Amino acid sequence: MYEKLLALLDEMGIDIAQATPQTTFRDLDMDSLSLTELAVNISDDTGVFADGEVKDMTLAQAAQRLTQAAEPQQA
Repeated sequence: MYEKLLALLDEMGIDIAQATPQTTFRDLDMDSLSLTELAVNISDDTGVFADGEVKDMTLAQAAQRLTQAAEPQQA
């Protein structure tokens, strides 16, 4: 999911050249509008609804959260 996240950010025109798993969305200078756009793109591409305050979340943390959300819920 990390690579998918990077691809979506790149498609949005976000400079990911120096991005690492420890990079935060704040480090990428993403504002609330760009984070909302990313959430919509994630939902459209993966079917996973992304929500919550993520500006200070690292890319690795976001990818992990998305992976967990995409896993089928166990009964």
